[in-house]
Amino acid sequence: MRDVDSGDALLFPSRGIVALLLASVSFGSSAIFIRYATEASAISLTLFRLSIAALGMVLFALSRRTLRLPTKRDLVLVAFSGMVLTLHFVGFIFAVKETTVANATFLVNTSPVMLAVLSPIIIRERTSSREGLAVVVATLGVMLVAYGGNGFRAFGYGDLSALMAALFVALYSLTGRRLRTSGITTACYTSYVYSFAAVLALVLAEGLGGHTFRGYDTTNIIAILGLALIPTMVGHSLYNYSLGLVKIVTANLFPLLEPVIASLFAASFFSEIPSISQVVGYSLILVSVIIVVRAFK
Repeated sequence: MRDVDSGDALLFPSRGIVALLLASVSFGSSAIFIRYATEASAISLTLFRLSIAALGMVLFALSRRTLRLPTKRDLVLVAFSGMVLTLHFVGFIFAVKETTVANATFLVNTSPVMLAVLSPIIIRERTSSREGLAVVVATLGVMLVAYGGNGFRAFGYGDLSALMAALFVALYSLTGRRLRTSGITTACYTSYVYSFAAVLALVLAEGLGGHTFRGYDTTNIIAILGLALIPTMVGHSLYNYSLGLVKIVTANLFPLLEPVIASLFAASFFSEIPSISQVVGYSLILVSVIIVVRAFK
């Protein structure tokens, strides 16, 4: 269960940067697909995107002959990674329903700050001054984007759920970094993670009575497939690939490009024009990414 590409971390860091850029573009498409999936509940979308992505990655891993039986230690970590990935999706969905989009977006994107603190403690990966500066700039950018959306209101259960979602994705990243640098292949890792996450999502969907299995029209089916294939299967797989090549704080700064890219898509598809404060926030996020990218030159 060892990865031939894990040794490239120091020799070819640019591969991780390219993967993160492509992953960010993929993540940015998710809002468009969700907007068109009008007939599926949030928990149903979570189940579908994870199940289809799991099937796709298992077939891909089998075709590449990289699907291996994990060790007991790896199996525990992979199961944990799948669990926190599902909880991240559920936590963010609950946050969007219970608080403003602005609050949910800002709070869930505090994960790079959490990782800047946690990664030196848990995986002994020190955060450089350049990465620390990028985290601060990106956080200010996300705050402006969130404020430009709907403004902030009193802290409540939805806001707490968004913070928990940020913590879950931070734990997901830490676990993925640990496994990817230990040698497990990207295809093998994502196959098991998506499968565990899909099973948990099914349990939650049935337990919450989400009416998941019902008839959907063509537009919704295409949106569900798009959500599963592009931001989940492609986006998250590229992100997990990058975890074997770049530091974890760097990896979690790039997904902050998602609101920038999503805004461009929304302007094209729905004529949703961002406010001035959002444009300034997007610019700061781009600056934070440039700060990190320059370190690889």
